Amino acid sequence: MGCNDVQPDASIADVESMADDAENQKTPIFSTRVDDPRQSEAIDHFVIGLAQRVDQLQDAELEDDLALLEHLAIELGKQATRLGYAPLFEISRAVALACRDGKAQDAQTAMIVLTEIAGRIRSGHRGAA
Repeated sequence: MGCNDVQPDASIADVESMADDAENQKTPIFSTRVDDPRQSEAIDHFVIGLAQRVDQLQDAELEDDLALLEHLAIELGKQATRLGYAPLFEISRAVALACRDGKAQDAQTAMIVLTEIAGRIRSGHRGAA
């Protein structure tokens, strides 16, 4: 997977706006596919494993491994969009783009928002809180 899997650039202002939104909205985030019984098991598995995936992203960030962080963010974003978690897709994309562009500080800012959004997803899921 590479940067071609990532959509058009999100600026640091966009990420900061997401950060403001995340700070102001502590409400849980639910999948838009929560009512689809065919997605139930996949959503459960995704959300239950989300904390571990965020840990992996944070480890890559702490190690300044932007290539790994980009890869992990792209993979997370793909699953997030498939399972109906658009906010997580958007911030995963921002992390990946920052990594692709070698902007470690922007990636770090986006990771703060990603962590907050992941927590909101987990708080909205019956089996992962």
